[in-house]
Amino acid sequence: MLKYSIPLLLLFIACAVTSFITTAAVKRIAEEVGAIDHPNERKQHLESTPRMGGLAIIFGFGFPLMLLAANTHAAGLVSKNLTYLFAVLASGSLIVGLGVYDDLLGSDAPKKFLVQTAAAIILVSFGFHFSVVSFGGVTIQLGILGSVVSVIWIVFVINAVNFIDGIDSLATLVSITIAVAFGVIAVLRADVFSIVIMTSLAGSLIGFYRWNRPPAKIFMGDSGSLFIGLLLAACSIARPIKSPTALIVGGPMLALALPVLDTLIVMKQRFGSETSLGARIVHMFNADRRHFHHILVEKYGSIGKAILSIWFITLLFAISAVLTVIDRTKIAGYTIGVVGLVVMVFFRYWFRRGDVRAAAVERQA
Repeated sequence: MLKYSIPLLLLFIACAVTSFITTAAVKRIAEEVGAIDHPNERKQHLESTPRMGGLAIIFGFGFPLMLLAANTHAAGLVSKNLTYLFAVLASGSLIVGLGVYDDLLGSDAPKKFLVQTAAAIILVSFGFHFSVVSFGGVTIQLGILGSVVSVIWIVFVINAVNFIDGIDSLATLVSITIAVAFGVIAVLRADVFSIVIMTSLAGSLIGFYRWNRPPAKIFMGDSGSLFIGLLLAACSIARPIKSPTALIVGGPMLALALPVLDTLIVMKQRFGSETSLGARIVHMFNADRRHFHHILVEKYGSIGKAILSIWFITLLFAISAVLTVIDRTKIAGYTIGVVGLVVMVFFRYWFRRGDVRAAAVERQA
């Protein structure tokens, strides 16, 4: 793996620089075509801001990969994972198309879900899927059920990343942290595919962060958040060697804990707020102000403090994820994961209780 260190470092730098430079061009284009996110009662920003910044992230992610293919060692990295790379290219094209369409014209939940499912099916058909369930030394073959679970997982992660893109730089910062954790896990597992993909993603996100940090000059939009979600979902179940991928709660899954848990909680709340089954399912994918970042912004009255709190919890889960893939640190890893979960639940529901008490006092007055 050491022989690849220089190509990977060059790839990281190239992705960061390309993304940073490209964002300026994308910002101007977004302003010209009217891809502007205007403030409203659901959104935190106070000024109209261009979106479609995800195009810069995508270009920063992909263009250096093509350039570095000319390097002998880099070409060696690519050639070992052509099947996976083709799957990501095919499914990513669908997701990027959906994101751009949504940023420009808007798309309803059923259309998004349909395209996301198609992209997930492409990934699963090329080997991104769970084959077994493993726990306590017991292994159960999933068969066709593994593919179904994998499609659901991929679609869920795509939406989880999309949902946390609610305040300046939050999705960018959380995704950088998860990508770095995935990269470290990939090194430990000798998972060449994930090392390359996460190096490129982390680099492109860091280049974009300069434009996206509060107050954001441009948003990534759905073109960015959906694409990032697809990559993280793919690498969370990529096989580092030719062996079955086990469905276990650990490693990459723990790194994704915050956006996944937040999405589960919010979707459950949305599901119970409608009458008919069809309306409930559609409402699960509609935007509102129930997410963790909305709650923390209301609590602190500060976007910066909310971002810092969420990043800290994400960091706990990321460290937990890395430690759980090492046999001698598994217990420490799961312990830190539990701490992250407790902190997240405390911040989310402690504030809710305080909010209820304040409302009760106001009614009495």
